[in-house]
This record gives sequence, structure tokens and C-alpha cells, in this order.
Amino acid sequence: MKAALLLLTWLGTTPPGTVVVGPNESLRQVAQRTLGDARAAGELRALNGLSSDDVAAGTRLKVPGHERVLAQKALETARTLVASLKDASVPPAVSSRLKVAESHFREARYTQAASEANAVGKLVAADRSPQSSAFSVEVGDGDSTTVTVKHGPPVRVEAEGVTQPVAKGESIRVEKGHPPPAPLRPLVAPSPGQPEDSARLKRRPDRDGHLGPVKLTWEAVRGAERYEVEVSRAQEQRAVFTQTVTSLEAKLPVLPAGSYRWTVRAVGPAGPSEPSAPRHFELVSERLKLEVKKGQWQ
Repeated sequence: MKAALLLLTWLGTTPPGTVVVGPNESLRQVAQRTLGDARAAGELRALNGLSSDDVAAGTRLKVPGHERVLAQKALETARTLVASLKDASVPPAVSSRLKVAESHFREARYTQAASEANAVGKLVAADRSPQSSAFSVEVGDGDSTTVTVKHGPPVRVEAEGVTQPVAKGESIRVEKGHPPPAPLRPLVAPSPGQPEDSARLKRRPDRDGHLGPVKLTWEAVRGAERYEVEVSRAQEQRAVFTQTVTSLEAKLPVLPAGSYRWTVRAVGPAGPSEPSAPRHFELVSERLKLEVKKGQWQ
């Protein structure tokens, strides 16, 4: 009868942030069930002030919430940053702060763990020389981390015992529990098609004096999912028109007369390419030719 009551308690509704130990369930099994990681039993032990892993069935335990997720992501980023320094000497301060962050996490001090992990990132960034690699680490909403190398020597990304080098311009997305895949190579910049560079385009003005339309074209880029077009005044940096398309052309709206500059980027899984070589065109008003014939009247 007692076992039946324990089972009903375990299956019943528990307050948020708590869990009830089931019959014959170990602390490692509780950690696997609630946190997806049996190794997190130590965290549950610390969080609940337990002296051992022996917990009686029916015991209500506190379980970590979103603060653990944030600390875990901060630690993953810190580990990636430190792994990128393998070809160089890791500064003692970096190793020390990472060990402290890991210790805080194991003891369920998640706020302190996240703070120390973020400090590791700042130390690594401060220690980089101008010849070091520059890269970004983006933690996704799910269990994924994306590393993109902007310039400098290759960066080594390690997960599940597998190391993958990521070169300049490449990007790699690592899913939790999986080894890093082959990096995605950067896309090449599109080659502009029409209009020709420095083309002088005559268009009839509308009632507001604006001219158009103008169609821009370019060649396809292998691996591109879409294209980003930007048009600006020839002597200005500010864009007057931007558009994202999946085709190989973009139709501009009517524009005031003047000189314009345009570029296009290819965008794919590895991110955007460099912009294309700039093209220029000039919009001029097409004057209507009027012919006046002499008639009976002058």
C-alpha cells in the first residue's frame, strides 16, 4: 500500500521547479529524466543539500530552471574560445577562470558560473594579438552553437572528441551531442549583368519627375539561397533602395534623375558573400520631341 501511495505521489502534479523521486529511482536517473544528463546528479545533490546519492522514493527535490540553461550556454562558448587557443599558450588567468566556472556549475551555482564563463570570453578577446583569428560564436535558441571565422588563421572547433578546423570566411554549426560537421565554405560574390557599368539610361518622367523603371540582373552563385541588392546615390553611402530576392533580378522603383551605384550579395547557409563589384548608372529624362507644323493660322 505504501508503494502504491509513493507511485501516485510520483505521478501526480508537482510544484514548478521540483520533482518527486520515483520508486527504485536513483539520483542519476532523476538527473537523466529531468535534465537529460545523468552526470548532473552532482548538481541535484548540491542544489538540495544532499550528503549522498541515496534518496528515498517520494522525496521532493528542487531542480534548476532557465538559469542552468544560460550558464550552460555561457560555458559552451567559453570552452570553444579556449579550444581555439590550442595552437598558442593558454593564459593562466583564462584556465583558472574556466576551472572556477566549471566548479560553480557542478555545485549548482549557475549565476556565478555564467559570470565566470563570460569573464573567460573577455580575457580571450583581450589577449588576442592583431595576427590572431577573429571569429564570432553565436548560441542558437536550441542546442546549437555556430562559429564563423572572419579573418586570420583557422580556428579549431572541438565537440564529442572530434576537432574540425574552420578557415577564414567559413562557418560551422555544432549541435549538442554531435561532432562538428565539415565547415560551410563562403559564397563567391555575384557577377553583375545589366545594366552595363556607367550606362546612361533614358526614361520618361512621371508626374513627379521621377524616372524608371530600371531592372538589375546578375549571374547565379552556386549555393546561394537568396540575394541582397543595395542601391545608393553615387556620391553617398546611404542606401536609397534595398531588396532581398530569390531570383536573379531586381526591379527598382522610380527614382529622381541622377547617378547611382549598386551592388548585390549572395546569401546562403554560411552567411552573406562579399558585395559584388559596384556598378554605376545614370538616370536622365527622355525629352519628348515636339513637331509644330505651319497651318492656316500663324
